[in-house]
Amino acid sequence: MNKILMGAFGAVVVSVGGIVAESIRELAMESTNNRIAREIANAVADAVAYVSQVYVDGLKLAGSFDEEAQKQALSMALAACLSSLSASAQKYIEKTYGDKAAYLTTKIEAEVRAQKNGYMTLATA
Repeated sequence: MNKILMGAFGAVVVSVGGIVAESIRELAMESTNNRIAREIANAVADAVAYVSQVYVDGLKLAGSFDEEAQKQALSMALAACLSSLSASAQKYIEKTYGDKAAYLTTKIEAEVRAQKNGYMTLATA
């Protein structure tokens, strides 16, 4: 009888242990993904603020912020963003979304709009 109970107890422990281990893995992955999402949001927000400060604001004051300058500003923001992202964040973007430049360009454009209109974003919340 004791051998049967011990065998059943052992099976339960192994089963529960597997469930607990899987839960821990899921929590760790979620935590990592949240950290990376915050890193990306901060990199985008910082890049947009930087380009506005050092490039866009002066051109707007001079009345010369044209379509070509907009393209240059986007290029500068994308470069600044990419240079500040960790390798793990860049790999995450590639794995999850594919093209880093296309994904970050969309995020940069959304951040420009948010900053221009004073909206809260993940990075500013």
